[in-house]
Amino acid sequence: MTAAMEFPGKVPAFTIGDRLRKAREMTGLTQSEFGAQTEISRRTIFNYETEATRPRPLILKMWALASGVDSHWLETGHAPSPDGDGACRECAIRDSNPEPAD
Repeated sequence: MTAAMEFPGKVPAFTIGDRLRKAREMTGLTQSEFGAQTEISRRTIFNYETEATRPRPLILKMWALASGVDSHWLETGHAPSPDGDGACRECAIRDSNPEPAD
């Protein structure tokens, strides 16, 4: 067995800025073009993507709509539930304890 098989590797953690940039890049638009489409200035897009400022929830929703990515992933970094119930896979695993909390 090789080391690669023993250790599947690290999973990179994407910051909100990374997710915003990746979502925009999936559209094939530059910051200026995305800004024209969303009516967000290029400088503000740059600030969001570099995490100089954090976007408000309304901006995150608009960004998700404009880029076609899931808003839950954009906000949290967690993939949405395949059941379409709005819960993330990690949440389901974490909350799977059958014992009620005190």
